Amino acid sequence: MVEPAYSSSSSSAIQKLYELYKPLFKGATEEEVVTRFPPEPSGFLHIGHIKPAMLNYHFAKMYKGKFILRFDDTNPAIENSDYVQAIMDDLAMLGILPDIVSYSSDYFDIYEDFMTKAITEGIAYCDDSSVETMRKQRMEKLESKYRNTSPDENLQIWAQMREGKAQGWCVRGKINMSAANACMRDPVFYRCSDVPHYRVGTKYKVYPTYDWACPIADSIEDVTHALRSLEFSPRNELYAW
Repeated sequence: MVEPAYSSSSSSAIQKLYELYKPLFKGATEEEVVTRFPPEPSGFLHIGHIKPAMLNYHFAKMYKGKFILRFDDTNPAIENSDYVQAIMDDLAMLGILPDIVSYSSDYFDIYEDFMTKAITEGIAYCDDSSVETMRKQRMEKLESKYRNTSPDENLQIWAQMREGKAQGWCVRGKINMSAANACMRDPVFYRCSDVPHYRVGTKYKVYPTYDWACPIADSIEDVTHALRSLEFSPRNELYAW
Protein backbone atom coordinates (compact mmCIF):
# COMPACT_ATOMS: atom_id res chain seq x y z
CA MET A 1 0.00 0.00 0.00
CA VAL A 2 1.42 3.36 -1.03
CA GLU A 3 1.19 6.05 1.63
CA PRO A 4 -0.35 9.40 0.52
CA ALA A 5 2.13 12.20 -0.06
CA TYR A 6 0.03 14.70 1.88
CA SER A 7 0.33 14.58 5.66
CA SER A 8 -2.10 16.05 8.18
CA SER A 9 0.35 18.88 8.83
CA SER A 10 -0.20 20.19 5.31
CA SER A 11 -4.01 20.13 5.53
CA SER A 12 -4.27 23.67 6.90
CA ALA A 13 -2.18 25.05 4.04
CA ILE A 14 -4.35 23.22 1.53
CA GLN A 15 -7.49 24.58 3.17
CA LYS A 16 -6.15 28.11 2.83
CA LEU A 17 -5.60 27.52 -0.86
CA TYR A 18 -9.16 26.22 -1.17
CA GLU A 19 -10.53 29.41 0.33
CA LEU A 20 -8.34 31.49 -1.97
CA TYR A 21 -9.60 29.84 -5.15
CA LYS A 22 -13.26 29.29 -4.25
CA PRO A 23 -14.43 32.67 -5.67
CA LEU A 24 -13.11 31.65 -9.11
CA PHE A 25 -15.68 28.87 -9.54
CA LYS A 26 -19.27 29.55 -10.48
CA GLY A 27 -22.25 27.30 -9.86
CA ALA A 28 -20.49 25.16 -7.26
CA THR A 29 -22.36 24.23 -4.08
CA GLU A 30 -20.82 22.55 -1.06
CA GLU A 31 -21.51 18.81 -0.74
CA GLU A 32 -23.00 18.73 -4.26
CA VAL A 33 -19.89 18.92 -6.45
CA VAL A 34 -18.92 15.69 -8.21
CA THR A 35 -15.81 15.54 -10.39
CA ARG A 36 -14.04 12.73 -12.20
CA PHE A 37 -10.65 11.76 -13.61
CA PRO A 38 -10.98 9.14 -16.40
CA PRO A 39 -7.57 7.72 -17.37
CA GLU A 40 -7.36 4.89 -19.88
CA PRO A 41 -5.62 1.82 -18.36
CA SER A 42 -3.40 1.41 -21.41
CA GLY A 43 -0.18 2.76 -19.92
CA PHE A 44 1.38 4.46 -16.92
CA LEU A 45 0.47 7.97 -15.82
CA HIS A 46 2.72 10.76 -17.09
CA ILE A 47 3.11 14.38 -16.05
CA GLY A 48 0.32 15.47 -18.42
CA HIS A 49 -2.19 13.43 -16.42
CA ILE A 50 -1.36 15.10 -13.15
CA LYS A 51 -2.93 18.50 -13.84
CA PRO A 52 -6.47 17.19 -14.55
CA ALA A 53 -6.15 14.62 -11.76
CA MET A 54 -5.20 17.25 -9.18
CA LEU A 55 -7.67 19.86 -10.43
CA ASN A 56 -10.60 17.47 -10.29
CA TYR A 57 -9.56 16.01 -6.93
CA HIS A 58 -8.92 19.31 -5.17
CA PHE A 59 -11.97 21.03 -6.67
CA ALA A 60 -14.15 18.25 -5.25
CA LYS A 61 -12.47 18.50 -1.84
CA MET A 62 -12.71 22.28 -1.88
CA TYR A 63 -16.49 21.94 -1.94
CA LYS A 64 -16.70 18.85 0.27
CA GLY A 65 -17.95 16.87 -2.70
CA LYS A 66 -17.00 13.58 -4.35
CA PHE A 67 -14.11 12.67 -6.63
CA ILE A 68 -14.54 9.72 -8.98
CA LEU A 69 -11.65 7.77 -10.47
CA ARG A 70 -13.17 6.21 -13.57
CA PHE A 71 -11.08 3.92 -15.73
CA ASP A 72 -11.94 4.61 -19.36
CA ASP A 73 -11.57 1.00 -20.45
CA THR A 74 -13.34 0.94 -23.81
CA ASN A 75 -10.49 -0.35 -26.00
CA PRO A 76 -9.71 -3.99 -25.08
CA ALA A 77 -6.80 -4.22 -27.52
CA ILE A 78 -4.51 -2.04 -25.39
CA GLU A 79 -5.81 -2.20 -21.79
CA ASN A 80 -5.15 -4.46 -18.82
CA SER A 81 -5.51 -4.70 -15.03
CA ASP A 82 -1.80 -4.10 -14.37
CA TYR A 83 -2.18 -0.52 -15.55
CA VAL A 84 -5.29 -0.11 -13.40
CA GLN A 85 -3.29 -0.96 -10.28
CA ALA A 86 -0.33 1.17 -11.31
CA ILE A 87 -2.56 4.20 -11.84
CA MET A 88 -4.22 3.75 -8.47
CA ASP A 89 -0.83 3.43 -6.74
CA ASP A 90 0.58 6.51 -8.45
CA LEU A 91 -2.45 8.63 -7.57
CA ALA A 92 -2.25 7.47 -3.94
CA MET A 93 1.40 8.47 -3.86
CA LEU A 94 0.29 11.97 -4.88
CA GLY A 95 -2.35 12.05 -2.15
CA ILE A 96 -5.21 11.66 -4.62
CA LEU A 97 -7.60 9.21 -2.99
CA PRO A 98 -10.91 8.72 -4.85
CA ASP A 99 -14.26 8.57 -3.11
CA ILE A 100 -15.52 6.24 -5.85
CA VAL A 101 -13.71 3.96 -8.30
CA SER A 102 -15.66 3.01 -11.40
CA TYR A 103 -15.07 1.72 -14.92
CA SER A 104 -16.51 2.78 -18.25
CA SER A 105 -17.08 -0.93 -18.84
CA ASP A 106 -19.61 -0.88 -15.97
CA TYR A 107 -22.02 0.79 -18.38
CA PHE A 108 -21.54 -1.10 -21.65
CA ASP A 109 -25.21 -2.19 -21.75
CA ILE A 110 -26.39 1.40 -21.26
CA TYR A 111 -24.07 2.75 -23.97
CA GLU A 112 -25.48 0.19 -26.42
CA ASP A 113 -29.07 1.03 -25.51
CA PHE A 114 -28.43 4.72 -26.16
CA MET A 115 -26.78 3.89 -29.48
CA THR A 116 -29.73 1.77 -30.56
CA LYS A 117 -31.96 4.77 -29.79
CA ALA A 118 -29.67 7.14 -31.73
CA ILE A 119 -29.73 4.87 -34.80
CA THR A 120 -33.50 4.50 -34.55
CA GLU A 121 -33.87 8.29 -34.46
CA GLY A 122 -31.63 8.66 -37.52
CA ILE A 123 -28.84 10.58 -35.78
CA ALA A 124 -26.26 7.79 -36.15
CA TYR A 125 -25.38 5.45 -39.01
CA CYS A 126 -23.17 2.45 -39.76
CA ASP A 127 -20.13 2.80 -41.99
CA ASP A 128 -17.43 0.39 -43.17
CA SER A 129 -15.26 2.96 -44.96
CA SER A 130 -11.54 2.70 -44.30
CA VAL A 131 -9.86 4.97 -41.77
CA GLU A 132 -8.07 6.73 -44.63
CA THR A 133 -11.33 7.34 -46.48
CA MET A 134 -13.08 8.76 -43.43
CA ARG A 135 -10.11 10.98 -42.64
CA LYS A 136 -10.09 12.34 -46.20
CA GLN A 137 -13.83 12.95 -46.12
CA ARG A 138 -13.57 14.84 -42.86
CA MET A 139 -10.75 17.01 -44.14
CA GLU A 140 -12.65 17.81 -47.35
CA LYS A 141 -16.09 18.01 -45.68
CA LEU A 142 -17.48 15.23 -47.86
CA GLU A 143 -20.37 13.01 -46.79
CA SER A 144 -19.99 9.24 -46.58
CA LYS A 145 -21.94 7.13 -49.06
CA TYR A 146 -23.61 5.55 -46.01
CA ARG A 147 -24.76 8.80 -44.45
CA ASN A 148 -28.35 8.59 -45.70
CA THR A 149 -28.86 4.87 -45.15
CA SER A 150 -32.27 4.23 -43.57
CA PRO A 151 -32.55 3.63 -39.81
CA ASP A 152 -33.96 0.15 -40.45
CA GLU A 153 -30.94 -0.87 -42.51
CA ASN A 154 -28.58 0.64 -39.97
CA LEU A 155 -30.31 -1.25 -37.17
CA GLN A 156 -29.78 -4.50 -39.05
CA ILE A 157 -26.05 -3.79 -39.42
CA TRP A 158 -25.86 -2.68 -35.78
CA ALA A 159 -27.40 -5.97 -34.69
CA GLN A 160 -24.76 -7.84 -36.72
CA MET A 161 -22.03 -5.72 -35.16
CA ARG A 162 -23.28 -6.59 -31.66
CA GLU A 163 -23.06 -10.27 -32.58
CA GLY A 164 -19.51 -9.83 -33.89
CA LYS A 165 -20.58 -10.57 -37.47
CA ALA A 166 -19.77 -7.18 -38.97
CA GLN A 167 -16.04 -6.77 -38.49
CA GLY A 168 -14.71 -3.57 -40.02
CA TRP A 169 -17.92 -1.65 -39.42
CA CYS A 170 -18.32 1.32 -37.11
CA VAL A 171 -21.14 3.63 -36.05
CA ARG A 172 -20.84 7.36 -36.67
CA GLY A 173 -22.86 10.25 -35.32
CA LYS A 174 -24.83 12.04 -38.04
CA ILE A 175 -23.99 15.58 -37.04
CA ASN A 176 -22.56 18.13 -39.51
CA MET A 177 -19.96 17.35 -42.16
CA SER A 178 -19.58 21.04 -43.00
CA ALA A 179 -18.94 22.13 -39.41
CA ALA A 180 -16.01 24.44 -38.76
CA ASN A 181 -15.09 22.21 -35.82
CA ALA A 182 -13.76 18.97 -37.34
CA CYS A 183 -14.80 17.03 -34.23
CA MET A 184 -18.42 17.52 -35.29
CA ARG A 185 -17.94 15.98 -38.74
CA ASP A 186 -19.67 12.67 -38.08
CA PRO A 187 -17.32 11.23 -35.43
CA VAL A 188 -16.97 7.50 -34.83
CA PHE A 189 -18.85 6.37 -31.72
CA TYR A 190 -18.64 2.56 -31.92
CA ARG A 191 -16.37 -0.09 -33.40
CA CYS A 192 -16.82 -3.82 -33.84
CA SER A 193 -14.10 -5.96 -32.22
CA ASP A 194 -13.65 -9.58 -31.19
CA VAL A 195 -10.70 -8.86 -28.86
CA PRO A 196 -11.46 -10.08 -25.30
CA HIS A 197 -11.85 -7.35 -22.70
CA TYR A 198 -9.73 -7.66 -19.54
CA ARG A 199 -12.80 -7.30 -17.28
CA VAL A 200 -15.75 -8.72 -19.22
CA GLY A 201 -14.08 -11.19 -21.55
CA THR A 202 -15.93 -11.83 -24.81
CA LYS A 203 -19.39 -10.74 -23.63
CA TYR A 204 -19.39 -7.71 -25.95
CA LYS A 205 -18.48 -7.45 -29.61
CA VAL A 206 -18.79 -3.68 -29.96
CA TYR A 207 -16.97 -1.02 -27.98
CA PRO A 208 -17.74 2.71 -27.65
CA THR A 209 -15.22 5.46 -28.21
CA TYR A 210 -14.38 7.94 -25.47
CA ASP A 211 -16.56 10.57 -27.14
CA TRP A 212 -19.66 8.38 -26.79
CA ALA A 213 -18.96 6.77 -23.42
CA CYS A 214 -17.66 9.70 -21.36
CA PRO A 215 -20.67 12.07 -21.49
CA ILE A 216 -23.06 9.19 -20.77
CA ALA A 217 -20.97 7.94 -17.85
CA ASP A 218 -20.76 11.50 -16.50
CA SER A 219 -24.56 11.69 -16.59
CA ILE A 220 -24.99 8.31 -14.90
CA GLU A 221 -22.55 9.24 -12.15
CA ASP A 222 -24.05 12.73 -11.62
CA VAL A 223 -20.82 14.53 -12.46
CA THR A 224 -21.34 18.28 -11.99
CA HIS A 225 -17.99 19.61 -13.20
CA ALA A 226 -15.68 18.00 -15.78
CA LEU A 227 -12.33 19.79 -15.61
CA ARG A 228 -10.37 18.77 -18.68
CA SER A 229 -7.02 19.85 -20.10
CA LEU A 230 -6.88 22.25 -23.06
CA GLU A 231 -6.34 19.45 -25.58
CA PHE A 232 -10.03 18.57 -25.13
CA SER A 233 -11.29 22.08 -25.91
CA PRO A 234 -12.25 21.26 -29.53
CA ARG A 235 -14.27 18.29 -28.21
CA ASN A 236 -16.37 20.35 -25.79
CA GLU A 237 -18.97 21.00 -28.49
CA LEU A 238 -19.20 17.27 -29.18
CA TYR A 239 -19.41 16.51 -25.45
CA ALA A 240 -22.41 18.85 -25.20
CA TRP A 241 -24.05 17.26 -28.24
